Amino acid sequence: MTQKLELDAAVYSLEAVQKAAYRFIDRLTVLIHQEPGKVVCGIDPIAGRVIAVEHVIDDFKRELLDQQLRLKIKTETEPARNLILAYAFSRTGLQG
Repeated sequence: MTQKLELDAAVYSLEAVQKAAYRFIDRLTVLIHQEPGKVVCGIDPIAGRVIAVEHVIDDFKRELLDQQLRLKIKTETEPARNLILAYAFSRTGLQG
């Protein structure tokens, strides 16, 4: 039986939801679609797997938060990473 999980699109980006779904590809089938202001996931356990669906969905929700925070950190640290990379490549002596 498909369980529906509705997420606020202002809180969870489509990219974060996709990454979380991919992490659970061995346990769940997650169909994702967007509606105005939300991202909706239809969640089913993989056929033939005996799992406690409620527990796996709880784990999926934690993974959603983790992936969203990873994207936020990536955005916040991008200027510093670019500066470090530019400095590292400037010290190689390679000419472009």
